[in-house]
Amino acid sequence: MERKGLRGIDRRTLLIGGGAGIGLVVAWAVWPRTYLPNLPLAEGETGFGAYLKIAPDGQVTIAVPQCEYGQGVFTTLPQVVADELGADWRRVGIEAAPLSPLYANALAAGELFPGVLPERLRETHAVRNALMLTGASTSMRNFEAPLREAGAAARAMLCQAAAARWGVDWRACGTADGFVVNGKQRLGFGELAAEAADYDVPPDLPLREGDGERLLGEPAPRLDAPGKVNGSASFAADIRLPDMVFAAIRQGPVGTVKLAALDEAAAQTVPRGCCTSSRMSAGSRRSPITAGRRSARWTR
Repeated sequence: MERKGLRGIDRRTLLIGGGAGIGLVVAWAVWPRTYLPNLPLAEGETGFGAYLKIAPDGQVTIAVPQCEYGQGVFTTLPQVVADELGADWRRVGIEAAPLSPLYANALAAGELFPGVLPERLRETHAVRNALMLTGASTSMRNFEAPLREAGAAARAMLCQAAAARWGVDWRACGTADGFVVNGKQRLGFGELAAEAADYDVPPDLPLREGDGERLLGEPAPRLDAPGKVNGSASFAADIRLPDMVFAAIRQGPVGTVKLAALDEAAAQTVPRGCCTSSRMSAGSRRSPITAGRRSARWTR
């Protein structure tokens, strides 16, 4: 039966519709969005952007957006900020950055998952999905520039606050060891932080130059070491919640093997075991989540 008033989709209509779809994708990619810092602040602390905050006693805390796997990023990345800021390394602390698009690592996304997205969309996708990835030796390559800018911005704001007190040009001021200095005058970061937060970051933000007393690239005590030595550092395995259940993955033997069978009854005999995965199918190369070693049988 012919349906009058309707016509099929011809090639021209399809191309026009497809073009509109592509236009929507491109529009989504270039649509401007603003993300505000969500770095948590304790009482009395003053935040300076997404990467650092200063306490009234002058303690500087730097947010690190990468996982510490032993490669030293909890020290090397804070060094970048502290160097530009002019902080006293003995008064620098660290904390893991919260989940935020501001800490996205588009460079790692491109190197870990090549070819998934066109390069022109990769950064937008990483930012909008807050892909806080650690890997492919990208920590310093991706974050050195924004960390330098964060330290330099806070330094400029602190210098402006000190200069207002002294009645001098802020560009004549410098920072060293946690103080803003101008000749023999000096004021601590903690004393100036609240006032400094009201100043704007200058458009021509100056970065440190020269080979004077610099922290960047110099050996420094690892900031994550004390907590790991005395046991105060918290890891995912340290988390305990009410009625918390622990899952264990039963891996296959060495080599390429397939899951032949899953004996859930055997797994249930494990003391305090509560459940097993029932979504595993024979022939799958994925590992079942089980409660006992004898519950899974493998084959090549």
